[in-house]
Amino acid sequence: MKPHWFKPRNYRHFDVPVGIGFAEKVVATDFAAQHPFSPHISYIKSDKRYRLDPKNPHLGRQIKIKTREIMYASHRDACILGYYSAQLGLRLEKLYAESALGDNVIAYRALGKANYHFSAEALRYAEANAPCMILAYDVSGFFDSLDHGILKQRLKDILEVSELSPDWYAVFRQVTKFRKIALDDLKAHSTFGARIKDKARRPIATVAEVKAAGITITPNPNQHGIPQGTPISSTFANLYMIEVDRKIASACTKAGAFYRRYSDDILIICKPEDALRLESVVLDAVDNERLALNTDKIERTLFDRANYRSAQYLGFLLNPKGAAIRPSSLSRQWRKLRQAAKRIEKAGNEAIAAGRAKKIYTRKLRKRFAPLPLRNFSSYARRAAEELRSKVVRRQARRIERELEKIISRF
Repeated sequence: MKPHWFKPRNYRHFDVPVGIGFAEKVVATDFAAQHPFSPHISYIKSDKRYRLDPKNPHLGRQIKIKTREIMYASHRDACILGYYSAQLGLRLEKLYAESALGDNVIAYRALGKANYHFSAEALRYAEANAPCMILAYDVSGFFDSLDHGILKQRLKDILEVSELSPDWYAVFRQVTKFRKIALDDLKAHSTFGARIKDKARRPIATVAEVKAAGITITPNPNQHGIPQGTPISSTFANLYMIEVDRKIASACTKAGAFYRRYSDDILIICKPEDALRLESVVLDAVDNERLALNTDKIERTLFDRANYRSAQYLGFLLNPKGAAIRPSSLSRQWRKLRQAAKRIEKAGNEAIAAGRAKKIYTRKLRKRFAPLPLRNFSSYARRAAEELRSKVVRRQARRIERELEKIISRF
């Protein structure tokens, strides 16, 4: 029987995917302590953001590239980290219940809700308490800034020990004193690059082969920072923020205010006269954990029926008229649709010219953008429209669907 915490993974790494047999072994307390952990494979994920510069609005929306480094563990390592993440998650859930934080921390938990549920909850609170201030904050360089000493102490506290056991220490060390190998370096190597492209079920290389090839293995030289992307990273992040959550939640409860934290995004909805005091609480709580807020992303929005300024939250714009999908998210979907259509049209025409097809097939295009599948942007937007009770979101979804049909009709 598959353990509830076990998640099969199929990516290429320095080992092959593991099964239930391996998963059953990792629960032994001495297994992780004796396990030879491997370096993570890292890559840079880039996202184009189209932003209006408030200082130069005449220039229109400018492209800004947001980058973040993602690391993923080997299959054996990921299985071990997944087990310990599940055990830590159970303790965190108990702590949230005891500290009355269950409603405040909404990321990286099995709550059965999507971003639009949380956005709808915030919107309804603001509507019921208008006029009010919506305060939004973003922790700068969140995963890269987590202090190892603080994280270790938080881990000892929740495990109720004075020192970490050998297995927990091995897990902690793998995430804090991590080593990484750039995916681009592996792809650039003739042998390893070919193995990455090969569909055969075999490792990219052994760590010994990587070293022999002269590929750099980079350790974390800092006393802060954990990888973003491992099975336990998000659970460690929530653990790290427990004191921040306690302090802000306590201050908000006393003020009759609304507090939510989604990873590094902090949201407070309060009476206008309480805004400065609660912002001071946020600044102090974050600073005490050796973190900092991104001052460029601080938003203070007066939610008032006489003022229709929108607050941004989890991909949506919220104002007294209702909710809408954020323009940048919509623009990204429009670009994806048109780019995908061009690729399919080009491939289809080439196949027709070569005699391999008689028409351009659009099944993949429909799967990505039509509202019928359960997991794509259009179906997500329709569910969001229902939860947010927003005709605007429904119209935004329909415009993309109509564009899809228009494109397909040309083929």
